[in-house]
Amino acid sequence: MQSFIQIAIPFVLISFLIYRRVKRSIGFQRFSPKRMQFRIILFGILGLVMLALGFLHPILFLADGIGITCGAVLAFYAIRHSVFEWRDTILYSRTHVVIESTVIILFLGRVLYRILFVFNGVKNTAAASDPNQMQQYTKDPFTVAIFLVIVAYYMAYYTFVIRKGKSLIVEKQ
Repeated sequence: MQSFIQIAIPFVLISFLIYRRVKRSIGFQRFSPKRMQFRIILFGILGLVMLALGFLHPILFLADGIGITCGAVLAFYAIRHSVFEWRDTILYSRTHVVIESTVIILFLGRVLYRILFVFNGVKNTAAASDPNQMQQYTKDPFTVAIFLVIVAYYMAYYTFVIRKGKSLIVEKQ
């Protein structure tokens, strides 16, 4: 019973977080520049931390570059397919469903991979005893690349949405 609870609680928590992420990502989203600015800053800080930790393993700079480039390409296509809509006096925006789904699938695929990696007991004991837990995520080039895809995508896309949304608000007034 104890092992069931140890598995069930994280599973329910992760499922709830995934549900919230999908709900907030797909479909029309209310224009909220302060929330987007906060996320840009947060993603920027986390991205810089990942890049800084890459100095410990310089070979990961290739994964960094690939991740940032792929995120920028996704953001470019998301910007081209963005739609803004007024509902009463509130501005909403959305991007192409396939682009947003791609970002979510990349994230979820990597999370599921890490969960399976841990549950199968393949976890490196040296990484587990490492006092700097963040380093275990920066040693894997796939994790770093996918994380930087997400960082680059959201930073570029949210910057566009904020600028475009503010210009649409000024036009309406």
